[in-house]
Amino acid sequence: MKTKSSFVTGIICYIVSAILTGYYLILEFSILDVTSPIDRIKIILVIIALMYFGSFFLKKSKLNQNNRLPKINMWVWFILYVIMLLNLTLFDKYFGRGITLNVKDAMQIKDYFDYNFNIVPFATINNYLLAFKNNNLSDLNFIYNIFGNILAFMPMAFFLPRQFKFIDKWYKFFIITSIIIIIIECLQMLTMSGSFDVDDYILNIFGALILYIVLNIKVIKQVITKFVYLEYLEEDVK
Repeated sequence: MKTKSSFVTGIICYIVSAILTGYYLILEFSILDVTSPIDRIKIILVIIALMYFGSFFLKKSKLNQNNRLPKINMWVWFILYVIMLLNLTLFDKYFGRGITLNVKDAMQIKDYFDYNFNIVPFATINNYLLAFKNNNLSDLNFIYNIFGNILAFMPMAFFLPRQFKFIDKWYKFFIITSIIIIIIECLQMLTMSGSFDVDDYILNIFGALILYIVLNIKVIKQVITKFVYLEYLEEDVK
């Protein structure tokens, strides 16, 4: 009886997570409804929790012989994260983003590039700090622009080394993540959906490296691997 109830619970978790995933994707690509990034992150976290417990109960039931569910979960979570990241940086209506190609003349393009191109380290960060100190920048805008940039690429430290086994050293992670950040910065500039700012890169890579270092502390790495892939359940079965 216990085995059957665990199996049914696991299936229900996956069904609800699938429904929520569909709802989340509608929110991400909707041109009418503008949902805040915080609310969308909450939905993703609920989806992750449901999928995790789904695989937990299915594995515990022993009726499910598919030991690949945790790995499938990881790929789904990674794809959801990539969708959100690309939307936030390139298309998000919440931040007034969107591909802008209806420029009138070369001067307009030049003005846009002059205003939205910065390769002076810490210049933009310093401007945000000064504006915040002088009460010219709201708390929410400060959080989104500084802490949002730090947090945005942190999940890469969790996903990349697990999904791509060749990223097994810090410098490989640094190079791959840097390339991804720079490509997104270039796309923001070329599509006129944002700016190319070296300070964005600094904040992005700083956040990603900090979490990479933390997650690669031996004890933490072992605990997370065991937890995510449900390896502790295998010990119970034995």
